[in-house]
Amino acid sequence: MKYKLNILALTFACLGLGSQVAAATPILAAGAVNQANFNVTQNILDADRSGSLSVGDLFYGILNVTRITSGGSTVWNANNVSGPGVDSLSGYYLGAITSITALPSPFAASISIGAASFDPNGVFSASDLAAHTSVKLFADNVTPYQAGVSQASDIAAATDGALWASMGMDGGYWSGVLMNNGVLFGGGGFNLLANNTGESFAPQSNPACSPNCPPTGFVFSTVATDNGPGQVWRYSGGNNGSLSTVPEPAAPLLLLAGLLGWAASRRIGRKSV
Repeated sequence: MKYKLNILALTFACLGLGSQVAAATPILAAGAVNQANFNVTQNILDADRSGSLSVGDLFYGILNVTRITSGGSTVWNANNVSGPGVDSLSGYYLGAITSITALPSPFAASISIGAASFDPNGVFSASDLAAHTSVKLFADNVTPYQAGVSQASDIAAATDGALWASMGMDGGYWSGVLMNNGVLFGGGGFNLLANNTGESFAPQSNPACSPNCPPTGFVFSTVATDNGPGQVWRYSGGNNGSLSTVPEPAAPLLLLAGLLGWAASRRIGRKSV
């Protein structure tokens, strides 16, 4: 009888785990490409104090996912308001310029960005930096996202909550083109380092740079405009990214596994009487 109860407990625990994963926040469409719309606000740290953009300078900022769609339908919306019902997916990103190539007008330069070796804001731990982390995302139902109050408080609001995922540069890429008017176009691909989403992901190719760029777990494109000096965040913009989820075992299969386990436990129980 004790063996029978253990099998049943394990079966229902597996069923419970499946339902918990399916209800992960924020919600993603299973077995499909999920498009994420997100806003960014960022600064550039002149690491060598040269007064101009140069290798070693840092890009850092906060991001806020506002909507996730799949197949043209919305599967999740952020509700960034105070009080009950706050549902946000936000985070922090950081990278270091690894190369700069001058371009003819109206372009200014093309840049490549890699992993940073230190974080001026202390969000990334030593282990994060060693893992070449580029972005950390947090799911939060308490504190609404904010941008423009102060750099420290904005970063704190964007990085509280439960870690949803962290992504990094190993096997990935990040590049951009800077215009003479200060607009920055960028894009890239990161691979997942920590995954608490409840989903598995398939690598995706980036049509903008295929076949030269390797497939990665997260593909994104960005655009940011120059807000001018004296702002809390010098650059801001709207962006898009995508994650391709891998189909999970269907609920009927989990139920069948539970029934088979229950039937086996009954046979064992009868033999032991």
